[in-house]
Order: sequence, then C-alpha cells, then structure tokens
Amino acid sequence: MTAFDLVLRHGRNSTLTMLKSEFPGLLPGAQSSVGQLFLDMSLYILGSDSTVDHMGAAFFSKLFPLTYRRLLGGGASSLSEECVRGVWKDSGVFGPYPKLIMTRLSRSLLATRVFLQALNLGIEVVNTTDHLRPSRDCSRALLRLWYCPHCQGMLGPPACRGFCQTVMQGCLGGAAEVQPHWRSYIDGLGKLTSGMRGEQDMEAVILRLPSMIKLALKQAVNARSRLSVLVSIIHQHTLVSFQTEIGTKLRSEEETTDAATFL
Repeated sequence: MTAFDLVLRHGRNSTLTMLKSEFPGLLPGAQSSVGQLFLDMSLYILGSDSTVDHMGAAFFSKLFPLTYRRLLGGGASSLSEECVRGVWKDSGVFGPYPKLIMTRLSRSLLATRVFLQALNLGIEVVNTTDHLRPSRDCSRALLRLWYCPHCQGMLGPPACRGFCQTVMQGCLGGAAEVQPHWRSYIDGLGKLTSGMRGEQDMEAVILRLPSMIKLALKQAVNARSRLSVLVSIIHQHTLVSFQTEIGTKLRSEEETTDAATFL
C-alpha cells in the first residue's frame, strides 16, 4: 500500500466519521457514495479515464436526494428519485462548495497522477538496466579489470588510464548513453515533488475534504425553505415537459396510423 492509498483511506474514514457525528441520518445511505468517491480518486491517480468533475458531480448527485429527504424534510414527498437527483445543480443547494472541492481535487490529484506516472517510468528504466546481461567479450574485458591497478584504486601506474571507463561504456552500450537523460529525469522529478504544495498537495486537500463536505451540507440545511419551493417548481416544469413530449409523440403515431389506413 502506497502513501497515497493511506491518505485516501484516512480521508474516507474521516468523512464517514464526520457524517456520523454531524449528520447521523445521512450515514447509512451516504456510506456507499463516499466509498465510491474515494475509490474513483484512487483509480484516477493510477491512470483511469475518469475525470474529477465527473466523479464529483456523481457524488453530489447521489448525496442530494439523501439530503433532501433526510435533512430537509422531503421524506414524505412523492417526487421520484430521478427528479430530485436532477435538481441539485440548478438549485445551488450546496453553495460554492462542490465547484471548490472539484477544483482543488483536480489540481492535487492531477499532480499526484503525473508524479506516479513519472515514478513508474523511472522504475521501468531501473528494472531494464538492472537485468542487462554482459556479452562474452564484455565478460572477458571485465575480467581484465581485475589486473588493472588503476581500476583497483592504485593510481600510480598510468598504463591503463581510461581503461575502466572504456570497458564499462562498451559493456553498457546504449545504457551508458541514458545517463544524462537519467539526470534530467531526476531533476524533473525533484521539481515536480517540490511543486506538490498548497492546492497541489493531495494530502492537504484530502484532509480538508470532510470539513468542506460538512460546509456544503450545512449550506443545504440553511436553504431548506427555498429549496423545497424550488424542487416543486422544477418538478412541475419537468412534468409538464414530459406530458407535452408524450402528447406530441402520441399525435405523431396517430397521424402515421391514419395515413397508413388511407393508403
């Protein structure tokens, strides 16, 4: 388990603890959504095709019906789950926090993802060079190094000066040419690591996530009366649109049937 896995596990547990303490009525229904959010983040830093905006939107779209029914008194409502779920973006019920959360997660998780990709590339290079096998000529040349005083640290005799470097370059072949690129890679990795601070520091962002979700839920509680009215209006609008669409479709089918009968 990597350090990033530990950070995500701690963030998930802290979020669940926050819900249990502050909003106990939400915990049973929200537990799977929280788990899915952190699973999506874990897969993202490993290179999945998902986006942070998509996983954030999915989390809040699942959280909103629970919030509406269990925190805002909408439990007795006859509105469908799909209707309620589609309201959260238009209502702004969670205030600025969903967008803020997704922005911070995007920056920090992207930095972590790039860092892990760079790290894995370095591991592949190390594994490749670690498994190089010397040729027969190389083995003979390496054996001759044992008889070169210069290669044994006795710098007095000048007979084989440069011999060690020549043999090693011949044995490593193309691998020796990797050295300047490897140094550049190490420098780049160091710069990337030093830049993972502030909003690009995954640990700091994840550890603040429970408090930001808490603020989003409190925002919804404070807007309870306005939200109830808005949900009803949006539901009525959706219902009218649906009925209009069904009516148009039925009329079209009737006209098609009449035309077929006439022919």
